[in-house]
Amino acid sequence: GLAHRRLSIIDLSTGAQPMTDRAGNWITYNGEIYNYIELRRELGESGFATTSDTEVILMAYRRWGADCLSHLRGMFAFALWDEAGQKLFCARDRFGIKPFQYVVTADRLCFASEVKALLPFVNRIETDREGLKDYLAFQFCLSGKTLFKGVQELLAGHVMTVERGRVDVRRYWEVQYDVDFHMSQAAADDRLQGLLDESVRLHLRSDVPVGAYLSGGLDSSIVASLAARMKG
Repeated sequence: GLAHRRLSIIDLSTGAQPMTDRAGNWITYNGEIYNYIELRRELGESGFATTSDTEVILMAYRRWGADCLSHLRGMFAFALWDEAGQKLFCARDRFGIKPFQYVVTADRLCFASEVKALLPFVNRIETDREGLKDYLAFQFCLSGKTLFKGVQELLAGHVMTVERGRVDVRRYWEVQYDVDFHMSQAAADDRLQGLLDESVRLHLRSDVPVGAYLSGGLDSSIVASLAARMKG
C-alpha cells in the first residue's frame, strides 16, 4: 500500500498522489524535479495525462528503468511500485535533501518521510545508542542509523529495491570531478555565473508564489538577488 499527504507546488489540480502511469506502476514521491519540463519534451508530450513533475518520474522509469535517476535534477525521495517486475523501487536524491526512513521486520517493509510514522511498526521503541553517539559527535547519524533502534535511513545517493521478499540497497551516485588548472579567473567567473543563473532559474518553477529565506550570508543573498532579478 502507498499513502500520501501532499504539499502542492507543481500542478495543483491534476498532480494528486499516489499517481499511476495507467500501465500498473504507482509512485509516492516527496520533492521536486527541476528539469521536468525538459524531460517531458524528451519523453514525448503526448504520453502525459498531467503537467506534474511526479508523472515525469513514472514515465522516465518506464523509458530508462533504474537509470532514470541519472536524468533527474532535483531533490527527491520516492517509492515506485513496478507492476510488471513485481518490485518496489525506492530512491533518495544525491545529497539526501529529502528524507527516507524505513523499518524491515520478519514479514514486511514500512517506509515514510518521518520516523514517527514508523514507530507503530517496531517491536519496541528504544534509542539506538550507536546512532545517538554519532549524533552527539557529528549532529548526524552515520551509515544509515537513526536515533531509533530498528529504524534505518536510506542514505543520500542510494536506491533500495524490494523484490520477492529480498531488500537490496546500493549506491547509484557519488561526487566525481576533474579540476581544470588551466582555466582563467575570468572564465571561471563566467562559468560560475552561468551555473548559478541556470540553477536559480530552474528552482523558480512553481505554480504557487515563491519566497526566499535570508540568513544574511553570501549564499542566500546571492540566490535571492538572482531570483529577484529574474522574477522582478
